[in-house]
This record gives sequence, structure tokens and C-alpha cells, in this order.
Amino acid sequence: MSKPKICLIYTGGTIGMIRERKGQEYVLRPPEDPSEFLRYLKAEDEIQETAELDFVDLLNKDSTNMVPADWTKMAQAIYERLDRGYQGFVIAHGTDTMHFSSSALAFALGDRLHLPVVFTGAQTTPEIAHGDARVNLLRAIRVACEDLAEVVVAFGEYVFRGCRVQKKDERCFDAFESPAEFPIGFITEEILLAAGQIRTRPSQPEPLDFRPEFSDGVVQFSLIPGLEPDALRPVLHSELCKGVVLQSFGAGNVPNGGIYSFKGFIQEAVNLDKPVIITSQFPANSTLASHYAPGQEALEAGAIPTGNMTNAAATAKFRWVLHQVQTAIDQGRLSPADKLTRVREKMGRLYVEEMTPTEAPRGN
Repeated sequence: MSKPKICLIYTGGTIGMIRERKGQEYVLRPPEDPSEFLRYLKAEDEIQETAELDFVDLLNKDSTNMVPADWTKMAQAIYERLDRGYQGFVIAHGTDTMHFSSSALAFALGDRLHLPVVFTGAQTTPEIAHGDARVNLLRAIRVACEDLAEVVVAFGEYVFRGCRVQKKDERCFDAFESPAEFPIGFITEEILLAAGQIRTRPSQPEPLDFRPEFSDGVVQFSLIPGLEPDALRPVLHSELCKGVVLQSFGAGNVPNGGIYSFKGFIQEAVNLDKPVIITSQFPANSTLASHYAPGQEALEAGAIPTGNMTNAAATAKFRWVLHQVQTAIDQGRLSPADKLTRVREKMGRLYVEEMTPTEAPRGN
């Protein structure tokens, strides 16, 4: 029997880094030649038993330096190879921003994706014999062979929906979690996927609704006690700022008392045609319906809730939506006066199961 054909896209991260001595200390650096990635992992023999692998040296970055243009580049690399007979794609990526990239690609590739795109990475470099670099790659390749048709993160023992995951630990091998949704799969001797909760490969794939561009100019402020909105106003008024993410306390609660109230800040942003979305530091709690006055007043001032999306998913979706809305304005398909309304509508729509369905409309 022929083995499934998998495309492995290398973008950097600890999973492929080299440890070298500098003076009395060791430092980690990306490999000078990423094509040696599989040799560093010493995984070639095991991979050959599972799949026929094509290697794409796309990026060679610490994921701390990933930017939205890199999300677009990853999405385009997959889109250009969809008709080459691959069973699935694996993206080797650094862990620090993997949840942002997996969320972004979920939106870019859309809900007509007909095969798996599997992100993975590692907490240790390849030379650590008991580490997770080699095993995570092997597991991700196995997941990419499954009857699955969405963007996921395979890490440790779990398969997570790509737009539902966030990093929770810097050292432990179970580095990721999905706080508002159970994992959609478990990695055991077999790959156990949650029947009825995942998108599977369609018998007749439809063309993708491929929208890989993301806006720049998004700024995020994580709320802390005593943060003065006046200190942030120069950023709000900058021409570079096109939208604001307020990462709130609890279930969407935003300070509303005295000089620390963000109500005026939000209203000012709205008057400048700069949308403000509210995310939570605890995404298992919904920002759609805060029962507390601080949360209600933020929404009344014009802030846009994001349900129980993770901060990474909400931010990636916000950039994705802003680009589409601005493009429609630039092309004369949308009046600038309708910008905030359209951003609100699209942020409230469900595209790739990025939040728990309520009465949110789907698509478009």
C-alpha cells in the first residue's frame, strides 16, 4: 500500500533550534540550514514508516518575531499546494505564538478546508533525548493522516482546534490548553478524534473561501488595577492605530470609576472610527453578556464583545475582519460611515467554530 503524502512546512521555533555554547552559557539559535531539520530530530526512519514527506523551508524564525504577514505567507504556501495530492499539512512552529498563527490560518483557509493543517512544536530542542521535539513531530504527522478537515494544534497527548487553543506553560510538555472547549482529539496508540465534533474530509471538496490578509495597526491593552486611560490616548490618536483590543478582567468587565473609567476612552475610539473589542483574561468566561455594570457600560459605549474566544483567536479575527472591511471601503462597496457596524457584524459571526455558538449567524 502507498503511504500518505504529507507536506511539512518549517517556520522555526524550539523544535528545530540548535543549542550552542557561548562563554559559560548555552544559547538557542535557529539552524543555519533549516533543511537539516529532520536530521537534527533523528526522525527520518520513523517518518518513512508513516508517510511520504515533502519538506518546505518557509521561514526560520523564533515565533516571538512572527507577524501577520507571516500568517499570510503560511496560508498561501498551503493554498498553492492543495492540488498536489497531499493528505495533510504539518507546520513546525514556535510555541510562543503558535496559538495566534493557528487561529489566523483557521480564518484564512475557512470552513471549506478539506484536509488537516496540523501545527506542532516543542518545549525542548532536538538533542534532549527525553524531550518532546521528535515525538511531537511524529504525532503531528500521524494526525495529518486522519479523517480531519480543519486547522488544529497537536501537542503532547492532545489535538486542539486551532482557533480554540492557548499556551499555558513554558516548560511542561502539556504546554497548551483549550479553556472553553474540550480537546477534539487524544493521541494514544491510535488517534482518537471526537466524532460529531470535528469537520471531516468531504467526499467532494468545494473551492476554499480563501481570505489570507490581515490588517496592521491593531493595539492591545491588558487591563490592570489603576491603569489610567489618559496614558493610552496618545496611542489611540496615532495614525498607525486602526483598532483596539481591551483585554478585560473576568467576564468582560472594564473599569468604570472616576479617572480610571474606560467608558470615555471607548466612546472616543468609536468617534475616531477605530473599533474596540473586548477580550477576557479568562476566555472560558463569555464577554457576550456580562451581568456587571462595568461590563455593560463598556458595551453601551460602543465596545464589541468577543464571546468566549481566546484572546489569540479574537485578535486574529479582528485583524482579518478589519482588512476585509477596509478593502470593501477602498473599493467603494461599503460606505465609511458603515465601517463600525460592519466590523461589529462580522466579529459576531461564526466562521470556524472559534466561539461557542449562541444565536450568532454563520459565515460571510
